[in-house]
Amino acid sequence: MITKLPIISSPVKFRDIARGVEAMRHGSPAERFRGALGLFTGSKHICLTNSGISSFYILLKALSRISARREVILPAYTAGSLVVAVRKAGLKPVLCDISLKDLGLDSASLTGIISDNTLAVVCVHSFGINARGIGRLRGEIPRGVFLIEDCAQSMGSKTGPMRSGSFSDAAFFSFNGGKNLPLSGGGFISTNDDRIAAGIREETGPIGEESLACKLSAPLKALAFSIAATPVIYGAAFGLISRFKETAPPEDFTVKKMNDFQAALGLTLLPKSEDIFSGRYQNGMALIGGLKNVDGLILPEIPGNDRYVFNRLPLLFKDPAKRGPAARKLWAIGVEASMMYLKPLHRMFDLGYAKDEFPNAVYCADRLLTLPTHSLVNGSAIARIVKVIKEVTA
Repeated sequence: MITKLPIISSPVKFRDIARGVEAMRHGSPAERFRGALGLFTGSKHICLTNSGISSFYILLKALSRISARREVILPAYTAGSLVVAVRKAGLKPVLCDISLKDLGLDSASLTGIISDNTLAVVCVHSFGINARGIGRLRGEIPRGVFLIEDCAQSMGSKTGPMRSGSFSDAAFFSFNGGKNLPLSGGGFISTNDDRIAAGIREETGPIGEESLACKLSAPLKALAFSIAATPVIYGAAFGLISRFKETAPPEDFTVKKMNDFQAALGLTLLPKSEDIFSGRYQNGMALIGGLKNVDGLILPEIPGNDRYVFNRLPLLFKDPAKRGPAARKLWAIGVEASMMYLKPLHRMFDLGYAKDEFPNAVYCADRLLTLPTHSLVNGSAIARIVKVIKEVTA
């Protein structure tokens, strides 16, 4: 089958890009986008950057201005770029195992990990699924330790009535390709803490803007991503497109301000975000509904009063030998699935841990397969995905 449904896609249309270009002509799109994001998140302070990982780095540097502590706790299974950012900020990454219920940080394991040198605990909302217990985690962390939410994959998700990013001292988000609201790059920090906001302002004061070439190419980049993610183009040009996929954490990254086009495109897309987010939630829940009685799988547990904007739907195969055949059979019927991070952080980096530590993270890395939930996924695709997964696990 030549047509392939990609694991990530973009809701951005040509008219959105045209409106974004037009919006750049009317005042400062960055200032207006900050205001819109403040209303969306309920935060007093918003800082726009060129990426989610830059936002995390700036936030860590701001916290280092407030506290002399130097350890940052991360879940043992997450993006390797978080370790790169922690080290770039001159801090030490410390790992905590994950929960197999939501694939986020296991709050019960924190007790023996937090120390007098812990600066922050990073709660990653993996795949758009808010970490369980996030509502009480702030109260369980000792005074002097900051709680950070990594909302790079969870923009729009809700635990009860509260949005992802509302439970912590500060949160960071990403607009990179494949995220819930992709703007061809960019990210932001949100906080209601005046001290943190002051530190962020000091850190971002010297930060410059992207080059003129980057600014001029931003609309073309957004258009190219949108076109490349259409199933016909993606299938026909997969050999070329796959060369641009990130397969390892970056050795370093640049820290810049968000460019005007990304802010203008954000102003165009944010009013439509609820429809985008609802579609992802409905697709994820439809896949869970079709697979919930499959004995060979572990599915995320979704409380009835929560609404998660699935960036992807994660599945854990109880038999790791069935993950590869499932991915290949899905590809054969025209659906791309992803194994995400092939190693937990302590096997990706030399962090001083033994290979067999963090058993849940190791279990996840060996068994995880993620499925697409974006706007191009329809009822027919969901039925085909469910059929293949059931056949493989039978």
